[in-house]
Amino acid sequence: MPRKPRKGDVAADEAVYGAIRRAMHMGRLAPGTKLQEPALARVLKVSRERVRKALHRLVHEGWLTAVPNRGTFVPSLTVEEMRQIYDVRSMLEAAIVRRLSEGHTQAAAKKLKAHIAEERAALRSDDRGKLFKLSGEFHVLLAELCGNDELTKLLRSLLTRSTMHFSLAAPQQMNNCAGPHDHGDIADAILSAKAEKAGKLMLAHLTGLVALQSARPPSARPIDLAEAFRGV
Repeated sequence: MPRKPRKGDVAADEAVYGAIRRAMHMGRLAPGTKLQEPALARVLKVSRERVRKALHRLVHEGWLTAVPNRGTFVPSLTVEEMRQIYDVRSMLEAAIVRRLSEGHTQAAAKKLKAHIAEERAALRSDDRGKLFKLSGEFHVLLAELCGNDELTKLLRSLLTRSTMHFSLAAPQQMNNCAGPHDHGDIADAILSAKAEKAGKLMLAHLTGLVALQSARPPSARPIDLAEAFRGV
């Protein structure tokens, strides 16, 4: 019988997975970067098997692309593909915030406030990787609070690709530009039952993200893995 994974094994696997995700959120892995097991194992000081499990999981979740007979790569997303994704997101998310504004539970309000507090803490500590992770989770949380599993799955699939592009194209410092800073205003409109305002703020937020990314396409420069994972 196969050995049952120990708690330490699970924690180590999660740490490798988290390190790769964090490097991606920090914008350190450019589109087209090939993630090779031996190189990653050396940099992260873990076994190739652990790296392989993390890569397989990231491919399954849509964060990485596996090309038969070639390897695993950080996916590329053209500006036009990015615009189309945000077009669909705009249709969905404007409706989501309007619905939440028209009715939400106290528990939903508590979750929303807690999430905004986390984002602000990450912004104060200048933790770009955590901030970008939380930024994507904010949009998923809004869908989850609607209580529709199919809606949440659809939005999550769109966010996987658009969040990756945003982490690669956004500036290192998010100083009052389109991005997480808008989330507090959107949350305030929802909690104040201002449906029309919430919808307009969400549309402006997403439009700003498209403009930001279109102006600064992701760099395609070669990546040094040791540098990419430094501090991760």
